[in-house]
Amino acid sequence: MPYTIQGSFHKMAASAWLPGLPTQPESRRGILPRLFCFSYAGGTSELFRQWQAALADICLICPVELPGRGSRMDEPFAPTLAQAAQEAACAILPYTDAPYYLFGHSLGSVLALETARALQEGGATLPLGLIVSGRYPPHLPNRRKNLHDMPDEALIDEMRRLGGTPEELLSERALLDMMLPIVRADFRLLETHRALATPCLHLPLHVFCGREDTDSPLELLAQWQEVTDTPCSIDFFDGGHFYINESRDQLLRRLRRLIRKSGQSGRI
Repeated sequence: MPYTIQGSFHKMAASAWLPGLPTQPESRRGILPRLFCFSYAGGTSELFRQWQAALADICLICPVELPGRGSRMDEPFAPTLAQAAQEAACAILPYTDAPYYLFGHSLGSVLALETARALQEGGATLPLGLIVSGRYPPHLPNRRKNLHDMPDEALIDEMRRLGGTPEELLSERALLDMMLPIVRADFRLLETHRALATPCLHLPLHVFCGREDTDSPLELLAQWQEVTDTPCSIDFFDGGHFYINESRDQLLRRLRRLIRKSGQSGRI
């Protein structure tokens, strides 16, 4: 398997990717599926922990934490997106014997896609569905200039345009000095990754996007179909690139419906 745990990547390293992994409720009959969640550039696992209360009866939220932020602040950043996906697959592998899903927003969509490919290529049981959010298909040409090598002020302006970062944080230099290296490292992962439409995934794929997200127009979103041999659906939500904050309740209701439907049919 391409992601077999070996060398320096041992169980302790694997567990770092899934901090605070929830356990199955002892009182519940049956097994709750896990929803492994990959964040946007500069984000941490904390975003997804806020979802757990609303979905606690139907799934276990399992945030994926990249090195260099959150609980892994003292670790060096991942050198490439491909390596990050391989290591994330290593961490998720022990949990693939039970129902699970992958969800990613923006950068996280590409990481979730490549993690699913790593799992598939290694012969693991595939997720019941891959949910990609706020991102056009990564095998298409880049629609904007690279952000990871922009001067600080230009990068801050781009963060402001995308939304999702409170203005008080963007105006506080001490906080920015901590955040900008993380954002740059994440954009570098995305912008230096050579994404392909293949290998084709053999699983359902769902595309989520904000209606006002100008970076991901409909004609591009439809081309996510090219990365899977299973029908691909598209859902729009109120808001822009960070609709996941603006329309969180709407998003969580949609996730609930998807998970409930797959529980009834065995697939999304």
